[in-house]
Order: sequence, then structure tokens, then C-alpha cells
Amino acid sequence: ISIPNIPSSDGAIYVNGDSMYPILKSGDIITYKRIDIDPQKIFFGEMYVLAIKIDENTTLKTIKFIQKSDLGTNYIKLVSHNQHHIFKDVCLDEITAIGLVRASIRLHN
Repeated sequence: ISIPNIPSSDGAIYVNGDSMYPILKSGDIITYKRIDIDPQKIFFGEMYVLAIKIDENTTLKTIKFIQKSDLGTNYIKLVSHNQHHIFKDVCLDEITAIGLVRASIRLHN
């Protein structure tokens, strides 16, 4: 299958949860382009998929808007579209991977 006008991407994952509802719904597919974990590479205000280290054995994958944090340049603020979810400041050292969301696909069964 070929999908017209989808920008180049490094991968795709299914969306789980409702933190980005109604922009993204659980079951949607997003494509992403990996970037370096570097504040100079982040386009603040855009949507990203992130892998965040919780502990030695656990990584959380999440999709959020990224904004500048009030805690300094070594932190970013993760913001949901769904206002029932509270923002969270995360240290860049806790992020193991980050990708700019390039497209979303919604399946209608």
C-alpha cells in the first residue's frame, strides 16, 4: 500500500490511551522520525513519541507535545492534548529515545 504525501519516517506504533484525545485515539497509528536527544533538535510545541526510563528494567512509551520547562534547559515539559492529564517535567537524562510525530492514521472498521 502506498499512502500519498506521508513524510519520511523511521517507524510506526499504535496509540494507546487517551492523553492526546481527540487528536489521537487509542488504536490509531502514528509514524515518527527519530531525532537526537538534544534541546537544539526539538521543535517546541510539536508532538513527539518518547521512551522514558522509569527504572533499570522499565521504559514508558508516550506521545506528548513538548514545551520548554521552567526547571531549566536540561528538562522538557510533556503536555497532553486531553486536559484531564496533567503536564510533567522530565529530565533529558531520563529519555532513551525520541521521535517527531510525522503522521497519524485512523482505521475505520
